[in-house]
Parts: sequence; C-alpha cells; structure tokens
Amino acid sequence: MSVSHPLLKILKGSLLDLHNEQSIIRDSNIKLVTFCRALEDIFRCGLMNNSGWFSRCDFWTWISRISHCANPVLEQVIDYVRNCQKVKTVEGKGRLFIRAGLVKKKLDGIVHHICRDKQLLQMWYDPHRSILGNEILAEILMSLLKEVKGMTFRLLLKNASFLDISWEMPVYREYEFVPCDVLGIHFQEVNSYLLVVDVEAEGVAGEDGKVSPGDVMDDMFGESLRGVKRGKVQDLFHQYRGLPVYAGFVKSVDAHGQIFRPITKLLRQLDMDPQAILNETLRRQRQQQQQNSDNSDHRMPAHALLPEDEKDEIPVHGPDGRAVYTVTYLGEVFLGTDGRVDRIEDAVVNIINSSRKNPKGVTVETSETGIVVTDTETGKALLNHSYTEVSACGRRTDYLQHFGYIAGETTCNLAKRFVCHVFHSPSAEETKVILCSIAQGFERTHWFL
Repeated sequence: MSVSHPLLKILKGSLLDLHNEQSIIRDSNIKLVTFCRALEDIFRCGLMNNSGWFSRCDFWTWISRISHCANPVLEQVIDYVRNCQKVKTVEGKGRLFIRAGLVKKKLDGIVHHICRDKQLLQMWYDPHRSILGNEILAEILMSLLKEVKGMTFRLLLKNASFLDISWEMPVYREYEFVPCDVLGIHFQEVNSYLLVVDVEAEGVAGEDGKVSPGDVMDDMFGESLRGVKRGKVQDLFHQYRGLPVYAGFVKSVDAHGQIFRPITKLLRQLDMDPQAILNETLRRQRQQQQQNSDNSDHRMPAHALLPEDEKDEIPVHGPDGRAVYTVTYLGEVFLGTDGRVDRIEDAVVNIINSSRKNPKGVTVETSETGIVVTDTETGKALLNHSYTEVSACGRRTDYLQHFGYIAGETTCNLAKRFVCHVFHSPSAEETKVILCSIAQGFERTHWFL
C-alpha cells in the first residue's frame, strides 16, 4: 500500500502549477500563496507544544532555537528572520522563514536538519500525526523540496510587516526623497503600524503621487518602523539631516486594484472610509498616467514599477544582472556643483558642437553596482562609477541617439565636481534600452550585498 498524505498532494499540485510556468516566481504570482500555505501546514502538522503554558508555539519556535547547523547559509537565513523587526509573532516569523528559504533555496536544509536530529524531532513532532516525524513521508517531502531548489523565487523579503496577519502580499515601494526639512506626511500609529492619514500636495512626499493617504510608512534609512516609539521617525530624520531620505511604504491599494484587506481594518479604526481612499488613489493614478501619456518618451522610474510590470519593460539585463552595449564615447563636460538631470541637454549640445571631441569606440557595461566604460581597442577601463556616484542619466528629444549620464567624484550628496559623460549609440531604440538599464541599476543597488 502506498504511503501518502493530503498535504503532500496539495504541495505537489501547487508545485506543479508553479513549475509549469517556467518563469521567475514573484510575489505577484497568484499561485504562490497556495504553495506557501501548503508548506506552512506541513511544518505545523503534528507539531507538539513544548514552548510552555504562557507562550505560543509554531514551527518557527523550534527553528529559532537552533544555535548551530552544518549549513552556514541556512544559519544566515535563520539569523535574518530572528533579527527582523518587521515580524513580531511566531506565525509571522515562520512565514518569513519560508519566503527567505525559497529565495535562498534552503527549505530542504531545515527538513534535513531536523530529520537527522532525532532528539529534536521527537521533542517537537508526534510520529503518528506529523509528516516530518514519519520517515517515508519526510523523504517524499525532501524530494519535492529538491524540485523547488531548481526554481527561482524573487520575493521581496523587505515586504514582511503584514506576514503576522496574512499570507497575502501588499504592494511595497521604496522611495528616495531629496534632502529636506519635512516630507509633508501626517501619520498615526494604529496597531503598531504608521498609517499615513494625510499628504501635503506640495510636499516632497506628495510629488508625482508617490505617497497617498492609507499607505503605511514601513521603514526609513533601512530601519523598521513597525511598533516603534512615536518620536523614532523624527529622530531618524534629524540623524540623517542633509542626506537623501530613503523610506519604504506599504501601499494601501494592492496589485488587483483593491484596498489591501489588513489596511482596510486599520483605516476603519481611524474612521477613514476605505472606499474613499481607493477612489482618491485611483484618481491620482489616472492623473499620473495621463501626464505620462503626454510624454511619448516617458518611462516609469524603477521605484514605480510593480514586479509584474517588469516583464513588460525592455529586457535589459541577463541572468547575472549585467548588460553590455557597444557605443561611441564623445567626451565629457564639467558641470561644477550642479548635477541636475536637465544639465544633460546642454552637455549633449556642447559636445556635438565642440571641435575638441575625440570619438572612441567603447562598451558600456551596467552591472549590479555601477557603470563601467571600456575602450574596445585597448581594453582599458575609461570610466568606472558606482550608482551612488551617478546623479542622473538621459537624452534630448531632438538628438535621440545621443545620451549622457552625470557622475560626481564621490557619493552624490557629498560631491562637489559633477561631470556629464556623453555617448552616441547606433539607434534611438538602443539609446532607450541603455538608459533603462542605468535606471534599473539604481533599483538593484538597494539589493546588492
């Protein structure tokens, strides 16, 4: 008689659904939640409560107590989840562990660890009711998880603050605001979340409709704002005064155009009408789309892209995150302390009309960390700039095959000597692709370790 379990059948079915798509699995994949829930149910199946009368027990309880394992990457995953301040409950920590384990391809490692540690296994799982405690069922689970290792999961692990409540994933956005004294955001703490209740239209945060009422301010300068004391935001703001403001927001409207359900509950606690919030957000989106359509050469900035939108963007990078283009380097224009994007227009004309330009065949490589320009004849690197040194990139509408990027001698907010480097590409379309590649590089910089 064959040995099986209903949860393993569900896991196998959802795994097959994901595998048949033969693509990168992102948070926007509607089949991902079913798959993750199946994994969660398997880890919970037959779990015994050994954490004491006054604390809640879940599978993360025993995982969090592992002090050493043979796999250093698995240890890093456990430490990451253990130290994450965006999830507070054992349920949320367990969900984040599953997501991180999928990204790092280490879920089979945790199963292998507990199956080898018989004392740990007997302490936490009933051998008659659990999958992990049954040798045959555990082997079937291991074989399925090995199949999972062959798939690529690109999940936004920073988007974790609502895992305590739900497997459903909200839309998460990271923004870089210019140095300022105030952002123009009014927020209120509700159930440990900082809910935006008003945004000043003329304020920095209100520009281009980035932040809307109903959004949740999730982190600032890399520090979680979940459950922080009231003055924490102001403290961080003053601590990094004079620098660009980096902040992450959980958006009130999800990928399906509806108010994210956990945020709906927060809104109602403040007597804010979720439908009114939705209508206002959609109105702002339509207004922004209209502005975008007025500019035929407009491309959404990297911070405004939904993960599911990326497949519709120009595919500018290979699997290793690199892209290489063969163009002509025309020269450079010194800009002094002004690194604004509108200086590119003047620089392009300056170079075109200059009698001193010395065209060179080069390759422009955009990698995970920056831009490298190499002389194709000598193989020598002419330019090497990290994205933190690049203040802008762009082209003129009347010289579409010419483009440039502006870089300082150090990080943009500290630089005093900006230079615009001007290039010519074989076609206007390739110019657009190169600029998209550089623009996406700014987004990747946040994730490179």
